[in-house]
Amino acid sequence: MESQSAHILTMTSAYPITPDGNHATFLRETMIRLQPAGTKFTVFAPAYEGSQGYVMDGINVHRFRYCIKKYENLARDGAPTKLQRQPLYLLAAATYILLGSIQLFWICLRDKPDILHVHWPFPHGLMAFPTSKLLGIPMVFSFHGAELLLMKKFSFVKPILKWLTRRAAAVTVNSSFTHKILQENVYAGEISVIPYGLTIEAKLPTSRNEGEMQKLLFVGRLDERKGLRYLLDAMPEILANQAVELRIIGKGHLEEEVKAQCKAMGLEESVNFLGFVTKEELADEYASCDVFVLPAIVDSKGDTEGLGIVMIEALAHRKPVIASNVGGISDVITHDETGILIPQREPKALAKAVLAILKDPERADRLARAGLADIQNRFSWQRILPQWQAVFNLTLSKPSQKLSGTLEQQA
Repeated sequence: MESQSAHILTMTSAYPITPDGNHATFLRETMIRLQPAGTKFTVFAPAYEGSQGYVMDGINVHRFRYCIKKYENLARDGAPTKLQRQPLYLLAAATYILLGSIQLFWICLRDKPDILHVHWPFPHGLMAFPTSKLLGIPMVFSFHGAELLLMKKFSFVKPILKWLTRRAAAVTVNSSFTHKILQENVYAGEISVIPYGLTIEAKLPTSRNEGEMQKLLFVGRLDERKGLRYLLDAMPEILANQAVELRIIGKGHLEEEVKAQCKAMGLEESVNFLGFVTKEELADEYASCDVFVLPAIVDSKGDTEGLGIVMIEALAHRKPVIASNVGGISDVITHDETGILIPQREPKALAKAVLAILKDPERADRLARAGLADIQNRFSWQRILPQWQAVFNLTLSKPSQKLSGTLEQQA
């Protein structure tokens, strides 16, 4: 069997609930683009406060229940943060694994998928392994970085991941940053580095009207690792030299905190919080901004950007990008060639970089054009999709090992 005719069940902690949803849209986009070749997909993801299953893009999305509605939001906005802030979520985490494992088994017994594609293998690898062993369904593990950074905070994660990953038929990562952590700490076998591509239709850059203020754009979840507070700290110096508007797209558990920071700094006239927007609106924001900024950091939990798809989207709209040199960001941006890399947590360096780009249109255009050409080559779906097909074909070519067959061999 080849992947074009296979049925793949995708396990994930995040998936859009509506067509305009913005959680793990790169997973949805990958499956949409693989479907025309004949691959069938099913998604297995946690319920969000009692949400039910549905069909989207011709894909059955199973939302498994694991807790009462109040606490059935563990995976939304980052499980580690919730566990750190509210210990009661530890109970939700336990039932997430237990009840998710049971429901996964029954769905696989009924639907008989050919592959279990496990994203964020901790904890989903734990949930997938019993079903994989009992039903003889091979596992593909896809690491995104966050689950590996948990090893720094929880020592028990590393031995579990080492044991589980050796039992996967194939292993992928989203960046060289994730690859290095995985290879040095968990798994020395073959690892495929497969990034993700655009999840929106890129638009041509729009020109500013005469007298219109220049715009900075930030897109991302409002949490610690995105580093938005450092961009706000840089704004007074930027505004002292250049009239700009900062437009912020996204929501998260730090929303009230960063809005309070804006108010305390007197930035309310210069900063606009737009919340969630549609794909069409997001493309318009990329197309009309002058500079895209991602001031990411390594946060207090050791988490950081595994890749940074929002930068790829900004570059696809031919926009100059300024970002912190952390995590997988350097897989996307080459300093002073396809964008600007700055040290994390340094508002002065960030302000200096922003002002340098705003005041030098020729340099901004050079970086934007080079960035566009680069991502059209390295992050195109035409290049990415064959890599996924190769991984799935390799997985399907390996013999299955049902538990019953293993026991018979041992006997």
